[in-house]
Amino acid sequence: MLLKIGELAKRIGLTIRALHHYEEIGLVQPSSRTASGYRLYNRDDVARLHRVQALRGLGLSLAETRDMLNGGGADLRQLIRQQMCAIDRQIADANDLRERLATLEEKLSSEKEPELDEWLNTLRLMATQRQYFSAEEIAIFQKRAAQNDFRQEWPKLVTAVRSLMENSIPATDIQAKNLAREWIDLCKTSMGDDPRFFAKLSNMHRTDFSAQAITGIDGELLDFILQALHEIRCDVFAGYLDQDELQHYRKHGQKNMQEWLNTFAQTRQLMESQPAPGLPDIMKLMRRWQWLIADTWGANPITHAKVQTAHEQHPEMLAGSGYTADMKQFVEQGMLALMVNDMSANLSDHVAR
Repeated sequence: MLLKIGELAKRIGLTIRALHHYEEIGLVQPSSRTASGYRLYNRDDVARLHRVQALRGLGLSLAETRDMLNGGGADLRQLIRQQMCAIDRQIADANDLRERLATLEEKLSSEKEPELDEWLNTLRLMATQRQYFSAEEIAIFQKRAAQNDFRQEWPKLVTAVRSLMENSIPATDIQAKNLAREWIDLCKTSMGDDPRFFAKLSNMHRTDFSAQAITGIDGELLDFILQALHEIRCDVFAGYLDQDELQHYRKHGQKNMQEWLNTFAQTRQLMESQPAPGLPDIMKLMRRWQWLIADTWGANPITHAKVQTAHEQHPEMLAGSGYTADMKQFVEQGMLALMVNDMSANLSDHVAR
């Protein structure tokens, strides 16, 4: 049985143009032609077309379908897994959209109808957040927002900080320090004590122009807040460190503040995996802690003891950093394991000599 292209198109449910395209890309070729040049398709051609439609139904592209049928494509099971992953992403995107709509519906039911710009900004910010935060993290953030209505406080605080900056009020000024304290308090209310939230938010506002445009928070504003917080800590350390120690901290402390935040976030992430104290990942992280401590305050253990005393007597200095009691214990255990590891390595080297 031989079919002309029009008959085949009708039986299969494709257009003649589609069959021409299949021929051009080498997907399905007619077995023969009439003396007048009309394409003729036999039973094998029809069977191949059915296989093409079946693979296309799995979501494969024309090129993937052709390679599969010609025997040079990926394993069918692998392609099916890829398609399942793609479907999972589509489902996740649909769920995200539903969550956004539900959030807007809740906002509409609890408040007066927002302006269009407010709607659009809310949608844009939610979309931006999903690039930096997991669905679980966003759910935690939204839960905190429902319990503590802090969303109206952020714009006021950002405006106040921006006003100081525009009026050339330095970060050493008492007004800047007071706003920095408010900033930390609001961060704790918004995000709790998880430094990963702080680190991700900082990264988002430093790099994402959309987030900056919506919230008014950018790298320059964050640096102003960090400088004010640094000045607050310098005021406290002035009562514990001598002039040389304080001078070292003034020079190195501020430049390391973002690095400390990132290190706290890495530590919290590692803590959740509950690793054994001597694992390489912990040793690497503890060496990072050692370097940061030495670079921030110097290498003198006496200075380190003074810093620890200051932190114990002024816990507000660590507020909003994510450095909690359980993290302190984790780091102490890690440092002890690192010391034992280094002593063992030194002993082995000595014996080898």
